[in-house]
Formats: sequence, structure tokens, C-alpha cells
Amino acid sequence: FAVAVSLACVLSFIVGAAVARSPSGGAPALRESVDVDYGVVASDIAALIRADLDKGPTLVRLAWHSSGTYDRLRKDGGSGPGTIRFKSELAHGANGGLDVALAWLEPVKAKY
Repeated sequence: FAVAVSLACVLSFIVGAAVARSPSGGAPALRESVDVDYGVVASDIAALIRADLDKGPTLVRLAWHSSGTYDRLRKDGGSGPGTIRFKSELAHGANGGLDVALAWLEPVKAKY
């Protein structure tokens, strides 16, 4: 279960690379579709976790906090656009230390 939740967060993080903030500061908009084999991405992330099992819980926390950004009134946020990778969102006190988890995922993001 922990790996599945972590992978969901990571996949949204990678898809988030194709997201752009609107100039007005509103909800992000997709720039273009991203053609990625998510099965291969999932395998790379699973290998990352198997190499250091202590990373699993932190990645679950990253997924949880990323999902927790959904704003019901504005109908934006959440894991989909991967906005937790932005400094403004990481600056929230509850997200402290999650920048480390994002750093673990950077090589995977760069690969795809």
C-alpha cells in the first residue's frame, strides 16, 4: 500500500513537469501531453524504495500532503498537477522536510 501511494504521488510529480502556472496566479494549466511509460517509472521508484526502505514512509507522507492541497471551493490543487514541488507550497509548516523527498525523486523526473 505504501509503495502504491508513493508511486501515485511521484507520477503526479512527473506529470507536473508539463504544468504551467497561469500568469494571473490561478490554477495551473497543462502545456502539452507527456508521453511516459508509467510502468517503467513505477519500477524505478520501487527500486529507489527497495534500496532504502526508510524512504517509503517519507514518500507516503509526500503523497498525503500533496493530495491534501486540494481546494474544494477553487476546484484545484491536489496531487494531479504536482504543485507540491513549488517552493510556496513546500513553505507551509506541515510540509517541512518534504523537499528531501522531492530531491530523491529528481533523478527519476530527469530521466523521463
